[in-house]
Parts: sequence; structure tokens; C-alpha cells
Amino acid sequence: MAFTRRSAVTLGRGQAGDRSLVRFRVEDCDEQLGDFAARYPHSVAEPRGRAFVDPATGARLVLPFVLTPPSANERPADYRARWPERMGRRCLLLLQAGAFAVGYWDDGELIRHKAGKRYVVRGNGKAQSTHQKTRGKSRYGSRLRLQNWQRLLSDVNHKLCEWWRELGIPEQCFFAVPVRSMADLFAADPSPPIARDDARIRRVPVHVHVPDFSELKRVDALLQRGRLEVPHG
Repeated sequence: MAFTRRSAVTLGRGQAGDRSLVRFRVEDCDEQLGDFAARYPHSVAEPRGRAFVDPATGARLVLPFVLTPPSANERPADYRARWPERMGRRCLLLLQAGAFAVGYWDDGELIRHKAGKRYVVRGNGKAQSTHQKTRGKSRYGSRLRLQNWQRLLSDVNHKLCEWWRELGIPEQCFFAVPVRSMADLFAADPSPPIARDDARIRRVPVHVHVPDFSELKRVDALLQRGRLEVPHG
């Protein structure tokens, strides 16, 4: 692996029942894979997911989410050997009613980011686009919120299109977007520069708070973490 090396950092240690837990950053994954392969030579990747498991002991090495998942039954050493020279380009989009944050990374470096908010939420906390679909027509305030929602989606897609043209098409796109909002996003004008069923789109597997720049950095840091679970004894 030829990713830029940094000093190894353990983000945390803990215990879960009869297991020890060590968290690590993506920069340290090469070393962790090498050690795991040497200690558990019969370990293989789960059929689905992103973990290598030793069948005899149950020891698990869970890869950071930003890395491409291994193939089913692939060995850690084989996965390690086929890693690319660089992490590549990735995009992370956080979208909720009234707020978004989006960032573009190249080889681990955040080179573009944008966050924004618009008034689209009713007094009861429900997004106007959702309320409209279930309650029918609305008055001026509702129409204004719907217009703001469309403008927010347009802002997001304009920024994505701009970065695609300027910086290149990312190899991976991580989306934290509710299902209904996802449909609105791809129906907006302009549309995103990627198809909704594109294999490069991956759902963010962590809870996301109201999107802003701080939340964008927090979620990205979580996506760059892996963990090692080793049985005691």
C-alpha cells in the first residue's frame, strides 16, 4: 500500500463481553491487515460486509468504510496486495430537510466543501415536501418552503456538477440522504452528475445530525475508522 503514512494512532480501546476492541485510522490499515494476516492465516472476508474473520477464534478485522469492500472469502493478504497506489477521489453528501453539507476529497485531502440551509421545515418539524405528498395542496407559506427545498436541491447538484467538471469524477460517493429526499434530489434541475443506481454510491452507515461543516468532518472521520476485535485469551 502506498497511501501517505502517518504515525499510528489508536483512537480507542474497549471491551465488549469477551472481546478486546482496538480502533484505527485508514492510514494504519495496511499495518493492521499485515498483522492480522500473519496472526490469523486462515481468516477470510465475510460474504457480505467489510470484515475479515478468523473461523477458529472469531477474531474480526473491520475495514474503514471509505475502502472498497473485499470480495467474499478473500484473504487479507490478497486484499492488501491489490490495493491501489492512492486512496483516490471521494465525495460525501449529507442532506436533511433544510440543510446540506458536501465535501470532495482527493487522496485523503479535503479540497472542496460547501454547506447551506434554507427554510423548508414546518412548525411541527416535518419537511414541507413530505407534508405536501400526504396532505395535498397548501397555501403561500407551504409553496415558499417547497420552492426553497427545490432551490436547496439545485444548490447541491450545481455544486456536485461543478466539482465533477473541475476536479474529475470521484471513485466513490457517500450519501447520507433520506429515501424520499433521494428521489427529490435526482428529480431536481439540474440532476446530479451520477445515476441513482450507480455502484459508486454508498449509503453512509452512521447516524447523521443536522448537516454543517463540523458534521461533515465528523462523519468523514467515522468513515475512515476501522476496528480490530480479538477474543480474550
